[in-house]
Amino acid sequence: MNWPRPIRVIGCGSPHGDDAVAWQVVARLRNEKPALDAELHSVSGGHAMLNLLDGTGSLVLIDAVSAGTESGTIHRLDWPTARAEVLRPGSTHALRPAEALQLASSLGLLPSHVIVWGIEVTGVQPGLGLSRPVAEAVVLLARRVVEELRHA
Repeated sequence: MNWPRPIRVIGCGSPHGDDAVAWQVVARLRNEKPALDAELHSVSGGHAMLNLLDGTGSLVLIDAVSAGTESGTIHRLDWPTARAEVLRPGSTHALRPAEALQLASSLGLLPSHVIVWGIEVTGVQPGLGLSRPVAEAVVLLARRVVEELRHA
């Protein structure tokens, strides 16, 4: 399939524990940048993601998820999805990525082709690094995203 261009890969997260998973995947993708026809971004929340969308192209969103599966499990969702509840929980201070995608759709900012990749996480407390299963999943997910983008 030829994905509409530009392709934007957006990792949504924070530096806290396993919530850094998306940023780590995007960092690995930066090493592949010359071979990828994609823009690479790391953002801290749905509000920042909205600033990168303009209704054109394709979006690959990477985020920590909480679907009740084993830590390190990789999920792939075609948007829109009824499984939006698995995306990273938000707070009253931040726009969750799933909410940002819904808002982008309402505002005409959502690209026509949207894929959501997620890794099941456990600890997102400040001061923690990635847990072992999540760190291992980062490597696998980066490979899967590269393969998908090479065929996009």
